[in-house]
Amino acid sequence: MDLHKFEGNPNVFFDPKPQTTDFFEIMIFEKANGSIELNGQLLEIKENSFFFISPFQKKCCMIDLSGIKGFHLVFQSDFLSDFFGDKLFTYRLQYFYNSQYPQFLQLENNDYAFIRLALNEIIYEIKNYQNDSPHILRSLLYFSLSKLNRLYSKCYNISPNTQSNSIIYKFKELLELNIRTSHTVEEYCSLLNVTRHQLNAMVKEHTRYTTKEIISNRLLLEIKTELRYTNKTISEIAHDLNFSEPNNLTRFFIKMEDMNPSDYRKTYQNDSN
Repeated sequence: MDLHKFEGNPNVFFDPKPQTTDFFEIMIFEKANGSIELNGQLLEIKENSFFFISPFQKKCCMIDLSGIKGFHLVFQSDFLSDFFGDKLFTYRLQYFYNSQYPQFLQLENNDYAFIRLALNEIIYEIKNYQNDSPHILRSLLYFSLSKLNRLYSKCYNISPNTQSNSIIYKFKELLELNIRTSHTVEEYCSLLNVTRHQLNAMVKEHTRYTTKEIISNRLLLEIKTELRYTNKTISEIAHDLNFSEPNNLTRFFIKMEDMNPSDYRKTYQNDSN
């Protein structure tokens, strides 16, 4: 894991061109002007705002560097999951691997001051590294992520429970691993060895969406990413995402987005709008 302040060297952190990383990122803006595009969704930067970026998600940063203030937190899942013996920890957090709600949170000053205190402690510990520092850093990171999960869940009126039935978190993991090939509720029920009713009840309690809605929203995001950030044809995208024919992809996209894939690409590809 690592944590830096933007004001130290802001040019390191931002690029208007699409980027991906293989680790988790949280961009925290105490003061800044601009916007961040995450998987095609344009989000305005506000005071005391947090942007949650999962591995391999596309992002573009259009930010005025003058007077910027904030933090950039990065970490690998293994830094926490191996130590705590919980491989599903990052899937328990509502703001990661979530295509239903914005990857954005703005905090009140009191809540932000609480989180900022923990972040400054992490920076101090990194700069004054000792043999027990990994334990302190893991504790501070675990606290910060869990506290943010409560605040995020409260903001979007979803469950903050990170210790409910592990099947729901396993479903989130399987969705990320299999969305390009598996699109039906039945396929995920089979992988999890549960009934459709059981899975739907758990998913709806945790997210307020049905299992089918979760899968469809995640598949739509995958299609949008391909349309926006690649030059593949509709047929190639349909093949790569395991649609039996391009027309099925087009029908699905129109149903979800009220726009055909070609028009979406013309409107948004390589466009800051």
